[in-house]
This record gives sequence, C-alpha cells and structure tokens, in this order.
Amino acid sequence: MLTNQITLVPGESTLGQYQVAIVRYTASGWVPTVPPLNAVVTNFRIVLQPQTRRRYDPATIPSTYVMRVSEVQFGNTRGVRVALRDGLVLYLQMNWSDGDLLADAIKKMLISPVGKSFALHPTSRDLSRLLHFIQQL
Repeated sequence: MLTNQITLVPGESTLGQYQVAIVRYTASGWVPTVPPLNAVVTNFRIVLQPQTRRRYDPATIPSTYVMRVSEVQFGNTRGVRVALRDGLVLYLQMNWSDGDLLADAIKKMLISPVGKSFALHPTSRDLSRLLHFIQQL
C-alpha cells in the first residue's frame, strides 16, 4: 500500500488507507473511472496515487485545502464528495479500506490541528498533476 512510500512529518499519523475510484456522472448514471487510486488519509493531508504499472509520484491534498466533505449515494453504493478550495469537487467511491470509513477519516483530518512543519498549501505542481490526471480519465 502507499504508506511505505510517503514520509510522515513529525506529529503526523495515518488515519486510514483506502482503495478508491473517482466517480463521474454520465448519461448512464454514476461510473467509476479506471485506474483505482490508493489513498492514505493522515491527520494533515490526503495522499492519492493511481494504481498503475507506471510509477507516479503521489499527489497531496492538505487538510487546509479541503472545504467540505459529505457522504453521497451513487446508485446502489455509497461514496464521498470532497469539495476543494479551487472549486474542484472529487466524488470518491471506496472499494477497500483499512481503518475508518473514508468520510469519517477525512472529517477527523479536518478537525486535527495542522503541524507547524507541514506546508499549508499544496504545491502548484502537485495540484496540476492531479487535475491533469483526472481530466484524462
């Protein structure tokens, strides 16, 4: 899983590990995109990495960049709606988890105080890579 590839900063702890899919609404209903993503939620950030043969650097979404999180229904399955500061909304369907439900872990992340050694804003490179990847799905 992804945790072995990320470095936790002092005071950061893992709240849960997940396999998620970005879900989009189409004419035929909610459809999960391929490939699935490995997601790690810590008390400071969400780390996302596509599950592909090609290695991608993980994208990081700091807790300060998340505006709202709510549970949603995708037909017969439940998921999470994550609204970001730039107006982007991620709809995530959880396929597998190790820890709390994804929405609960993100809500815990949002109420956790951010450590002083953690960057409060994502790098523009990380966000542009994440947006580019999502747009290509």
